[in-house]
Amino acid sequence: MAPPSSSNVWSEIRERATFVVVVALTTAWAVIVLAYLSKLGASALMQLPVGDMAALLVAISAPVVGLWLVAGVLGQRHELASLRRRLGEITSQARNSMQHTEVQSRAILEMESQLKRSAAAGTRTLVLQDLAAQAAIVGERLGIMKSDAIDMAWARFGSGDVGAFVQPLISYQGQHPDLAERMGDAVVRDHPARAALTGFIRRYDRLIAALADDKLAQETLEEGPLGRAVSLFRTAEARAQSIPADAANPAGEASA
Repeated sequence: MAPPSSSNVWSEIRERATFVVVVALTTAWAVIVLAYLSKLGASALMQLPVGDMAALLVAISAPVVGLWLVAGVLGQRHELASLRRRLGEITSQARNSMQHTEVQSRAILEMESQLKRSAAAGTRTLVLQDLAAQAAIVGERLGIMKSDAIDMAWARFGSGDVGAFVQPLISYQGQHPDLAERMGDAVVRDHPARAALTGFIRRYDRLIAALADDKLAQETLEEGPLGRAVSLFRTAEARAQSIPADAANPAGEASA
């Protein structure tokens, strides 16, 4: 509990001093009145006319009543001042509490936003790793990327190059414009390669959809090596779908 302030202490002292003074004055007045009445005597008081007796009683009681009336007014003023002071303190405490609550709410919202951004960043990292793995499978199964090139691509990917695995495919396409058709023909007979190719396309589409609120990130992916690679894979998948099933399987496999 907080100690009382100096202003409250002095106000309490003034209130008690006023009460003591009023009691002292009332007592002194009572002594004076009793002395005056004893000097007059009871016989003289009984002989006073009714009007004089009433005037005497009014004269005796009026100062005391007026004194206590003033004391009551001063007490009410003190209570009103104390009430206003307490209301001001309550208002100030409520304002401080609201400000504190607002600060806490902003801090909680900021923490939630940071957690969401952190979770989203972790998800994007996981998706990019999956895209890299799918591209590595396609490149390795089709003979475009050798094991040493894959190891080097993983090193580049770990250093932040998200297009490390698709860049060799794009470069190879520059040397062989018909790569998409050849890739489509090859993945028809290679189920792991086709699964990786379709998985790459599906995961890329989900990543683009997740970045609907970040137009810059979408443009970066679509215009970068991943976007060019998914365009190559889409063309290869369309080519693979256009090949009849009986043409995709050799006669030996069909009879088996």
